[in-house]
Amino acid sequence: MTNKISVSGVDLMVEERGSGRPLLFLHNGEGLAPERPWLDALAAHYRVIAPWHPGWGGSALPAWMSSVDDLAYLYLDLAAQYELQDAVIAGNSFGGWVAAEVLVRDASRFGACVLADPLGCKFGERTKREIVDMHALDRKSYMAHAWADPSRGVVDYTAKPESELVQIAQGREALALFGWKPYMHNPRLKNWLHRIQTPALVLWGEQDRITGRDYAENWQKALPNARLETIADAGHFPQWERPDAFARLFTGFAKP
Repeated sequence: MTNKISVSGVDLMVEERGSGRPLLFLHNGEGLAPERPWLDALAAHYRVIAPWHPGWGGSALPAWMSSVDDLAYLYLDLAAQYELQDAVIAGNSFGGWVAAEVLVRDASRFGACVLADPLGCKFGERTKREIVDMHALDRKSYMAHAWADPSRGVVDYTAKPESELVQIAQGREALALFGWKPYMHNPRLKNWLHRIQTPALVLWGEQDRITGRDYAENWQKALPNARLETIADAGHFPQWERPDAFARLFTGFAKP
């Protein structure tokens, strides 16, 4: 079910499915991709609350909102509005970055955290690239970097209605707004990851070429209470390529 809600004056579209322990899921730069089975796999165990970020999927993007800081505070207000307690917070890629920014500010409503191929941190030297510049790749190269099997991610845009194509374009513009400079990271975030005492699972698709295995390991080492699990035959979006394996590792860690 898709609901329209207002949080701190921002109109958001929110996917809500399932029942049980609440799960706040924050999507990647591509959006929620609701036609894929991953959301239902999680909703079989949790009460999933999955907002479309401002600028994506029909959610409003106010003129004053321009940083991941804004998103973090917005989702803290959303968690308070839903009166979440002992919830799981999870995110993939860009959404994993946002989830971490939420937790370094206030983790009191969350009892577990799952970060799947997160972006958002700079661990190495200033001149070392740790996140591939996705905007600099042509579509074929991007798919080869992001998917273990690029054929799984093929989308027939010619079959989509114009209204959905507009939303896709708006989402890409929003991703550039929130993550362009510095590119897809907050240079200060790694210095605050010690504040995340919440038990955390870092999931990494073994064929992710947007980031590397060492990047995932750096996330696991920087979080005080984290472990790392990998998913074979998956790239940067493991919940899309391997939804069953993703849900199995997810539920094994964050007990429903």
